[in-house]
Amino acid sequence: MIGISLLAGTSAFLQTDKYRSEAYDIIAEVNEVQWRSTQAREKMVSMLGWSRLAAITNSQDYRGRVKADSTYLAINLRTLIALPYVGKIMPKADIETLSGLLVYVNTEVKSELDRPLPDYGRIVNRLESLWPGIILTTAGNLGNTQKRTADLEQKALNNNFLYAFIFAIATMIALFAMVVYRSKAQYDNRVRQFALLFSHMTYTRINGLSMWMHDTLNPQEAPDAKMLDMARKRITDLSVATDWLARIAYPKYDQDNTPIVSLGTIIEQIVKPDGSAIPIVKSELRAMQLLVPQGQFHLMLHELIRNAKDAVDGVKHPEVKLCVKIVKRLPFGRSLYIAIEDTGVGMSPEQIKKAKTPFFSTKGEARGHSGLGLTGCYRLIQTMGGSLAIRSTKGVGTTVALTCPLSNLPAIKWKRR
Repeated sequence: MIGISLLAGTSAFLQTDKYRSEAYDIIAEVNEVQWRSTQAREKMVSMLGWSRLAAITNSQDYRGRVKADSTYLAINLRTLIALPYVGKIMPKADIETLSGLLVYVNTEVKSELDRPLPDYGRIVNRLESLWPGIILTTAGNLGNTQKRTADLEQKALNNNFLYAFIFAIATMIALFAMVVYRSKAQYDNRVRQFALLFSHMTYTRINGLSMWMHDTLNPQEAPDAKMLDMARKRITDLSVATDWLARIAYPKYDQDNTPIVSLGTIIEQIVKPDGSAIPIVKSELRAMQLLVPQGQFHLMLHELIRNAKDAVDGVKHPEVKLCVKIVKRLPFGRSLYIAIEDTGVGMSPEQIKKAKTPFFSTKGEARGHSGLGLTGCYRLIQTMGGSLAIRSTKGVGTTVALTCPLSNLPAIKWKRR
């Protein structure tokens, strides 16, 4: 469709250029006709003037001048009449008038000048009778020419409107295709980043289960209750994440629209007491009531809170705080702000710079971490038009803040309608 529109627009543009070229050709043709007509009038006036002098003085001294002017007059008339486009500029009656003058000059004037004593008075009378008609004939062709050029200009103008219209249609189609492509690209990017975080979550939990089964579980002894409870939670996490991934893979069949829930619902599920440092939630009611995509926010918050709990493991005064509120966004609008603050080991400036880099982890592979958790959170919030910021001091603690424009939240639905 875009190709057809562009082809039609190009055709209209070329047609307009053709009309302009034709108008320029007509103007050039008119200039040639007018120049030849002017030359014919000038030679006729000169011939008439010398003939009058000869008639008044009854002298033969002017024969050569009259003869020369008649010759030039005949040449200009013959050339003018022979122009292939003169019929488009001058009416047929005017061309016949010029042809009559040419015949008169070539026959009667030439014959009269060949006589020993030419009758110049006769020449003068005949030229004076022809003069008014010649004036009208050689000066009256502009009206027809102006109409022809005006018609071409009108055609060119119509083509310009057509070209502009077709170009506008093609532009709209291109913009629509760009928007559709961008929307699909954004959707694909969100799925990709969700898959990245899901991969990290799966890897760490499977690794944890594997360590428990191979290093801790002893067939001769009853399993440790705490470790067994942690294993159950890891299995539950995997089951929930797999369910979210399935809903994203087949969004049209998710009739209940379950991935969109309130932020408060997600936070309640994550901050349940588990024997470790319990996050202290400081939130605004309107922020907790915001509807957000469950899969993305649950994975991000679960990962970040888990990182905060790991960071305070073993410190003297472990504490994890979760702050949720709505803030103003410059230059206008508002954003959802979520901050997870811990009093853990913190990070050095070098570690902060690498924190968002894939496969980098301060915990090390020995503890079953892929180094994709923080990277996944960072990339996933970016697909929603948001950002992730890290503030940390070694030995003091870390704060990770998520910011997402409110205008993006209602539109973040994994359904492609």
